[in-house]
Amino acid sequence: MPHQHANTSPPSTIAAYAFAIASALEQQAIDPKAIFAEAGVALQTTTDPMRRLSNGEVSRLFQASVAATGDPAFGIVVGESLHPGNLHALGYALMASTSLRDFCQRLQHYYHIVSQSADISTVETADEFVLTTRIASDDLCLETQDAFVTLMLRFIRFIYRPSFQPLRLCLVRPEPEVGVQQYYDKLATDLVFSHDTIVIAMPASIVDQPLPGASRELALMHDQTAMRYLQHLAHRDISNRVRTAIVEELASSAVTKQRVADKLCMSARSLQMKLAARDTSFQAILDDTRHSLALAYLEQSNMSITETAYLLGFSDVSNFTRAFKRWTDQSPRHFRQSMGMDH
Repeated sequence: MPHQHANTSPPSTIAAYAFAIASALEQQAIDPKAIFAEAGVALQTTTDPMRRLSNGEVSRLFQASVAATGDPAFGIVVGESLHPGNLHALGYALMASTSLRDFCQRLQHYYHIVSQSADISTVETADEFVLTTRIASDDLCLETQDAFVTLMLRFIRFIYRPSFQPLRLCLVRPEPEVGVQQYYDKLATDLVFSHDTIVIAMPASIVDQPLPGASRELALMHDQTAMRYLQHLAHRDISNRVRTAIVEELASSAVTKQRVADKLCMSARSLQMKLAARDTSFQAILDDTRHSLALAYLEQSNMSITETAYLLGFSDVSNFTRAFKRWTDQSPRHFRQSMGMDH
């Protein structure tokens, strides 16, 4: 979740986060491909932290998943499905933290690599050490908040003690109308809803105790990797902004550089120059976005090739077929046949 700088792109989340959503769906015997296609999000095949999902994409995934599972606490299930690798280098650095204080400070410094939708800080008194998360994005869905809190508690219980219970846990989300007992059973017994920040309070007496899996050398190595990727993310912000705008415009109209530039409040020439400075172009991002979504759509037996073409903003099927051949060296029909689908 961390903070959104004043002049950067809209908040995004590491795309590997989607692996946990897919895993949580599979646990409930639901095909994730269908859910991802319904949400218009490509099912991820990479843990590259430079691949990002917008908050809107994550929200659509959760909305479709909750509808399919009938589980209002699906965010908790996703939090239980997340593992260190989903957070890339930061996940492994957190596992090697030397103390809970070290763990919390590492979150504060490097969580932007995972998400950019909140500010994380710590507050200490004589009796308490408090990890505070202030949500800094209006479009962060409730399920994402649930997954985040679940993951943080799982991390702490794994590296410190399985029986760990926070002195208190405060959530920004309102109390759910159904299934509230799951929150008390799986998160904390002392639980407050509708708080202004997410709060995990723990005794000050435990935060400097050495952790059994501590490795300062490994933690530092992964910190350095996380730092490099954070620098790359800052450098490539404009690319993520363009990709998000393209996804939002694809199905509604023909996507053009001018239309996206207008959406980002800049001229087409300025957009072209900013992308060139990042060693990319509008067409390259458009192609990559369409390619990823095309693969997701075509893997769905209930989605025709014609529907896929128009959802991706192509004026006709022949134009889509030519583009798909350029991306994959095969036609959409042959691709489906290779997947064991006959249409």
